[in-house]
Amino acid sequence: MLSIGRYPLSAIRKKPPTSARSSKYQVPQRPVMLYRWGMDDNDRAPETPRQAQKVNAADAYPPSPRWAPNTKLVAISMAFVLSLLGLYLVRNVLAVAALAGLIAFLVAPLIRASVKYLKIPRGLALLFAYLVVFLGTIGFGYLLTRSVVASIIELDPVGLIEEMRVNLLGRVNADGQVVMVGVTVDMNSVLDSLQTSVGTGDGSGGIVLDAERMLEYVGAGLSSFRTVIGIMTAVVTSAIVTALVAMYLNADSTRLHDATIANIPPGYERDGIRLMAEIKRVWRGYLYGQLVNSLITGTLVFIVLWAVGLPGAFLMGAIMVVLNMIPTFGPILAAIPAVFAALLSGSTRWPDMENYLFALVVIGIYLVVVQAQANIIAPKVMGTAVRLRPAIVLVGLLIGFQVGGLLGSLLAVPVIASIRDVAVYVWRKLIDADPWSGDEQDDVVVEP
Repeated sequence: MLSIGRYPLSAIRKKPPTSARSSKYQVPQRPVMLYRWGMDDNDRAPETPRQAQKVNAADAYPPSPRWAPNTKLVAISMAFVLSLLGLYLVRNVLAVAALAGLIAFLVAPLIRASVKYLKIPRGLALLFAYLVVFLGTIGFGYLLTRSVVASIIELDPVGLIEEMRVNLLGRVNADGQVVMVGVTVDMNSVLDSLQTSVGTGDGSGGIVLDAERMLEYVGAGLSSFRTVIGIMTAVVTSAIVTALVAMYLNADSTRLHDATIANIPPGYERDGIRLMAEIKRVWRGYLYGQLVNSLITGTLVFIVLWAVGLPGAFLMGAIMVVLNMIPTFGPILAAIPAVFAALLSGSTRWPDMENYLFALVVIGIYLVVVQAQANIIAPKVMGTAVRLRPAIVLVGLLIGFQVGGLLGSLLAVPVIASIRDVAVYVWRKLIDADPWSGDEQDDVVVEP
């Protein structure tokens, strides 16, 4: 009789009966042997296919072998190289990501306060916080725009240009040359243009335009208008994307925090948590402190310049608020437009004072305010958040500006301070020293 194995071929070909009780012609299922590590043929446990499908692979197979030190070194090197390559490929969006992270970091306390004091879910607290930030930004932007426009009108740029033109014509000699700071400048090429006064809006004087030149100006204006529309569209799109990324970062902050702590290697939980707390202290102390410091310094500049009668004092205070966020170089850059305004327009409080003397007064005001900011305001507000030497700060600002412009200059100091903390920890572990010697932080709680 033909057979397959120990079962007759007729038993396989013959259709089994419909009755469940008659099963002598049914082909019995052979037991499925599930092999496990370390078993021999006698230890294998028979299981049906349905049972075998339910067995977890982690229980059925042995764990993978540990990596050798050389394998780990190769993996780390490859990960480092790939990370650098990825940063290079996405370098154009790093500014948006950095700004989104900065916004998320600044808004996080408002979200935590909403959850704690308003007793609302975290999702609603997230929406509430960003709604408050959005409305506050719109309101502050409106007030700032009105104040800046009023300051520009107070400066009277058309009148300043006319005064400069008249002053320059008064210095031109019979040969069409003017001597400035010991340098002789030939003005014959622009002398005809200087003879025409700038229009003041009352119909007297002004530049006379023919139709051809008017068409050129209109074409240039339309081209500039299209450029401005394109820039505004790009800015609005970037702002929306940045806000969305910041919201997602805030929404996932708890998961990211828990995942970071969960992936700390066993035995290093204390070091990891304390290092996270130290880095967070640096960023929180620097960013919040610098923001408050800039607001106080800008307000002080506005009050003093308004008191001495500098036109556009509010505009100068707003410039100080923005540029003072950049250490060292920011206040110097903020003083330049104020000095120029003093040279060109003089003082409304002391109209008899010469403009150059008033410019010296403005320079003295900025020196006093900057020294007060550096020695009185900043230590009280920021404390010892970064603890970096001035030379390191200067070099870091130059590198940050080269890499990321103004945003890079703003973030350079906390980035260097964070790298410093990590490097100190690694160095102390390399020399078998306590990485937290001298620190007084015993009970550290890191909030997401």
